[in-house]
Amino acid sequence: MKLLHQLGRHARIVSLTSPAETEGLVQVFERIALDLGWQPGEAIRANQPAAQHMAVTVGESVVGGLQVVLGNRGAVLPYRLVWPEVELPDVAATAHVTILALRPEYRWRFDLFWPLCVELWRLCRTGGIRTILLETAPPTLRLYRRLGWPLEIIGSLRPHWGEDCYLCRMDVRGVAALTAKAERSQTYCMLVQQAYRDGAAECAMEQPVETAA
Repeated sequence: MKLLHQLGRHARIVSLTSPAETEGLVQVFERIALDLGWQPGEAIRANQPAAQHMAVTVGESVVGGLQVVLGNRGAVLPYRLVWPEVELPDVAATAHVTILALRPEYRWRFDLFWPLCVELWRLCRTGGIRTILLETAPPTLRLYRRLGWPLEIIGSLRPHWGEDCYLCRMDVRGVAALTAKAERSQTYCMLVQQAYRDGAAECAMEQPVETAA
C-alpha cells in the first residue's frame, strides 16, 4: 500500500500493491454494486489482475476507490466485451475506468471524490495516457455533463452490468481542468453538490418501481 494523498487526519487515498489489498477493495465494490442494483457478475474480479487500484480510506476502513485498466500495459481493455466494434486510434494511450465508487454513506463527500480524480489524472499523466473511457447510463451521463464532465459518446446504448449504458470517452486534460476548478472554487463545489443531488433524484425517479408479489 502506497500513500498517494493525505486528506486531513483520518482520510487518505492509497495505491494498492498486493492481491490481498486489492481483494479488500473488490469486496467493497461488490457490496456497492449490490446496493446500487448493478449486476457486474465476475467482471470486477476478472479485471483485477490487469488493473490498477486506488482506495479511499477513512480511519482503518476502505470506503471506495477506483479500478482502472491501462492500455499501455498490454491488456485488452474491458470495453471490448460489450462494444467490440469500437476501435480506438491509440489503445496504448487509453485507460478504461471500470468502476469508480464510494460507499453510500460517503457518496456526498466531494472532499474524497475530487482528490481521487486528481490521483487518476496523475496516474494517467505519468503513464502517457491521453484518453479515459467509462460506461454511463443515460441519467448518469446527464448528471456528469451537468457537472461539466466533457464526455463524448463513442459506443451505442447497450446492456452493461444490468442496465443500459453508453461507452464514453474523455480527454485526460478535461479531468485536470475539472479537478483544478473544484480545488480552487468553493462556489463550484456547492454547485456540483446541488447538481449531484438533483441528478440523483432524477436517476431515482427513472428507476422501475418494484412491486410486491
